[in-house]
Amino acid sequence: MWGWDSWKADVALAYFHPELAKNNLRALFDYQIKSDDDVRPQDKGAIIDAIFYNQDSPRGGEGGNWNERNSKPPLSAWAVWKIYEETNDKKFLKEMYPKLMDYHRWWYANRDHDNNGVAEYGSMVSDANWKTDEEGKVIKDEQGQAVLDEEAVIEAAAWESGMDNATRFDKEGSGKSDVGVKVFENQRDGEVIGYSINQESVDLNSYLYAEKGFLKLMATELGKNEDKKKLNDDASKLKKYIQENMYDKDSGYFYDLQINEDGSKTKLLVNRGKGTEGWLPLWANIATDKQAKNVKNHMMDENKFNTYLPFPTASKDNEKFNPDTYWRGPVWLDQALFGVEALQNYGFDSEAMESIKKLFNHAEGLMGNGPIHENYNPLNGKGRSTKNFSWSAASYYLLYKNSMLSKHPTTQDAFK
Repeated sequence: MWGWDSWKADVALAYFHPELAKNNLRALFDYQIKSDDDVRPQDKGAIIDAIFYNQDSPRGGEGGNWNERNSKPPLSAWAVWKIYEETNDKKFLKEMYPKLMDYHRWWYANRDHDNNGVAEYGSMVSDANWKTDEEGKVIKDEQGQAVLDEEAVIEAAAWESGMDNATRFDKEGSGKSDVGVKVFENQRDGEVIGYSINQESVDLNSYLYAEKGFLKLMATELGKNEDKKKLNDDASKLKKYIQENMYDKDSGYFYDLQINEDGSKTKLLVNRGKGTEGWLPLWANIATDKQAKNVKNHMMDENKFNTYLPFPTASKDNEKFNPDTYWRGPVWLDQALFGVEALQNYGFDSEAMESIKKLFNHAEGLMGNGPIHENYNPLNGKGRSTKNFSWSAASYYLLYKNSMLSKHPTTQDAFK
């Protein structure tokens, strides 16, 4: 099980099998890092990327797929709230709330390099991040310390985003004024506790803003008034920051923000092109009406995102766009769902419906008996990668139930 894969499936499961949805959530949180953890106590609150039947060697197992080098985008509070809306199970809410708060705090304790309340993707301290020789032995410096492999950390950060090979994580960057993706050490009391890359990603911070909204709704239900106030205050600051620093007025779109070591210098990464991350501020209800209108225009442009099958993960005019290369062009249904709900949040209902119809009618086999694929070619609708893919199925279900049959997006409304 992977983190955000499961949470997307759980939002759909909540409508027809809420007990399974609850147990899916519990399965991942069973391995939430505690303060007395034997391997990484510095990561208290973290949810690891993936759990499998066998744990990895630091945990005493032999599993090669178990991964706690990185986390995944914070969508667990979204899933818990959707389950609560369907079940009204306050006992479940009480069970999950403190765990969700620990996870939320972890992002700011371990992934906010310059402590400005805006997080970055990165990596945990992990043996997988050390340079090795041809025999697989760890390379050490003159002081006998393992040498960090920055490319491994960048890979972990991209995995943490869930968008593994997206163009915005290319190490070399794009253009002369782009220093590329760099790695910063995050320290606490003189000890390295993890790493951040040198960019504040707009999708991550939109997810975190939305999470504050869902957590605020939970805090209200549970009478956690101090938490509610802090979530309100922090959300207001984050919203202002994203509106003012992650939006480019000239191109009318949201982008990641490159930072330097102390956060004193920033560069909006317009040069790396547009991706689906740019409409997450609309999904999270962060954007101003004017910003949302401009983003909508890009989303509905046939030379950008309104392709035969709409919402490719890289805009068609991105110089690195490739319709068949994983997160560099294919349509992933979770991002399409977020795109439709983003349009609905700002009243672009006709555009949302136009997109929904294309998503259903132009995906290979969907209206017949074909399998639901992991992703699709945006130019011809051909199914790609894994067949019978969980979050694609969940996204189509949510699009049908909440966006086609009614206007009831799954997005947070605590700060509307």
